[in-house]
Amino acid sequence: MALVTLLLLAGCDPFDDSLQELDPALRDSSLTALSPSEHRPVARMHILESYGSYGCVSCPDAESRLAPYIHAELGNPNYTPSLVVINYHVKFGSINDPWVTPSIQALNDRQGYVSLPQAVMDGSNAPYGVREKDVAFKEGEYDSLVSALRKTDPETWLDLRLDTAGIAYDTSALRIRFAFQARNLDTAATGPMDFRVLAVKNKPTIIPFYPTPWEVIVVETADQDASGKKLALAGLPALTAKTFSVDFPVSSENGKHLRPAPLGPETLSDYALIVLARDRNGLVLNVSSFKYGPKSPQK
Repeated sequence: MALVTLLLLAGCDPFDDSLQELDPALRDSSLTALSPSEHRPVARMHILESYGSYGCVSCPDAESRLAPYIHAELGNPNYTPSLVVINYHVKFGSINDPWVTPSIQALNDRQGYVSLPQAVMDGSNAPYGVREKDVAFKEGEYDSLVSALRKTDPETWLDLRLDTAGIAYDTSALRIRFAFQARNLDTAATGPMDFRVLAVKNKPTIIPFYPTPWEVIVVETADQDASGKKLALAGLPALTAKTFSVDFPVSSENGKHLRPAPLGPETLSDYALIVLARDRNGLVLNVSSFKYGPKSPQK
């Protein structure tokens, strides 16, 4: 009888479970085991984030240098499928900028920017040989960032996937809800990482004291899940996945110098939902984006 008991206990060894790692920080009942056939690298995406403001006279010129990469399509020499470009608006001077949101302003403040314009690739320009702050757009350093990007290794073992079928937009509460999954396709565990989610729309706008349309951003960002917990992992074991649900506000576009004016009820048309994973140093490991829309306005 004692022998049978010992055999039963041996069969229940918790370390037979591929998700029960020796490091307690990696034990998570919500992790999903992936098939060994998933062991393969995926495409690496990058994100270039620029910061500007209505009160910054140089910003329209700086952001116009990014416009070719925002609007480039397949066949265009500027087409860079692995690059996501977004423009943030932050406070600068005493001129009111209606596109500033608290979450983006907080992001700017954490970066320590006190002058505009600013641009950063994957959380730091250092790997691309471009200065960290006050990137010299007139000397072509925005183009240098993209050129350096094209020479980097395009693959990674970290896969990010958005649940595109489960996206929900609450038109009355102006909130968006969706889920995403971080998948470690390597045979080794990852290090610590956190995640940031964004709802983004680049739009042409008329600024009263500028004669031509300028690309602006409707954007909200969050780093917490739907329950208020930080979007973070102490690590992700080999061939496992973790799913996160997010629920965060998206500000209204009404009355913000749009061209053309908003049509019908807000439908979150032409938005991109973006998820980015970062290591403990804030460097972006991978990016996933999905264009939500467009939807035809009601006539």
